[in-house]
Amino acid sequence: MNQHWRKSNPAKHFSDRPHQMGVELSLAELLECKRMADNLKLPTMQKVKTHLLGGFISYYKGRGMDFDEARPYQQGDDIRSIDWRVTARTGDAHTKIFREERERPVFVLLDQTHSMMFGSKVQFKSVQAAKLAATIMWKTLGDGNRFGALLFNDFRHQEFKPASSRKNTLRILNDIVLSHAEQLKVDENKASSSSASPIAVTLKRARHLIKPGSLVFVLSDFLQFNDESEHHLVRLAQHNDINLITLFDPLEQQLPPAGLYPITNGSKRTILNTESSQTREEYQRLFSEKVQHMDAIALKHRMKHHQLATNENLTQRLSLSDGQGLRR
Repeated sequence: MNQHWRKSNPAKHFSDRPHQMGVELSLAELLECKRMADNLKLPTMQKVKTHLLGGFISYYKGRGMDFDEARPYQQGDDIRSIDWRVTARTGDAHTKIFREERERPVFVLLDQTHSMMFGSKVQFKSVQAAKLAATIMWKTLGDGNRFGALLFNDFRHQEFKPASSRKNTLRILNDIVLSHAEQLKVDENKASSSSASPIAVTLKRARHLIKPGSLVFVLSDFLQFNDESEHHLVRLAQHNDINLITLFDPLEQQLPPAGLYPITNGSKRTILNTESSQTREEYQRLFSEKVQHMDAIALKHRMKHHQLATNENLTQRLSLSDGQGLRR
C-alpha cells in the first residue's frame, strides 16, 4: 500500500482534514489563476521612465521605432530625422518625432491583515484578493514584463523586486499562501499589537522600492487606511500609475433584513441583531462614506479606484482598463 510522502516523513506534519475552500488558500488555486490571465486587461501605461525595451508606449518622445508626429525643425535636431515630404509640402523644415516602446514593471501590494480574513459569501476578502494578485502576475509575465510584490499581514511584510523568472514567480505564490495561513492562525485580539498601520508601513516602503514609471495595484479593504497611509500613497502616485482595488463583503456593504443572525470568527460565536432600521441605515452610510473617501483620493491624485466583492465571479470582473470590468 502506497503511503503519502508526508506520512512517511516524521518531520512533516500531516493533516487529513479537507481544505476549506474560500477560507484557506492553496498554491493550486493561485496556479489555476493562470487560465484567467488572458481575460485580464491591464490599464494602459503612460509615464514610463525605464530604459529597457518592452511592449508599452512611453510619453517620452525621442529616437524610437514608431513614428509619432512631425514638428517644425528646431536648432539641434538631428538632420537625419528631417521629414522631407512635409518640408517640401509646407516649405518649412520639419523633423520626424518617434515614440519608444518601454518596459513597464508591475507591482502588487497585497493586504493579508486580520480585517481581510472575513467573508459571509463564497470566500474571504483575502482569498479573492490573492486570486486577483495571482492573475495580475500571470498577465504581466505573459506580456513579457517584470512583476514585483509587497505582501503584508499584521506581523511582517515581504518584498519581491520585479523579475520575470519562474523562480521568482513560485516564491511570490508560496509566500502569499504562507502569509495567509500565518494570519489565519492568529487570534484577532492579538493581531494588531502594533500602533502603526500595516498598510502605511508598506506604502512607505513601496516609495523606496518601486521605481518611477511602474504600474501599481493596491489590493486591500482599506479599513486601516489613515492619514499616514494617504501621505505615502499620494507621494507614490506622483511618479507611478496607481490602481486602488477595494475588497469588500456584501455583509459589510449592507446588513441583512431585520432579525437575529449567529456569526462566528472560528472560535467564538455571537448574535448579530439587525432589527433596528436606524442601525441598518447608519451601517450602510458608513460603508458608502468609506468608498466615497477612496474615490475622492483617487480622483484628486489621478489614481483609479475599483471595487470587488467576495461573491463576484473574478472571470467576469477582470478588466481593469477604463470603462469596463471592476466597478469604478
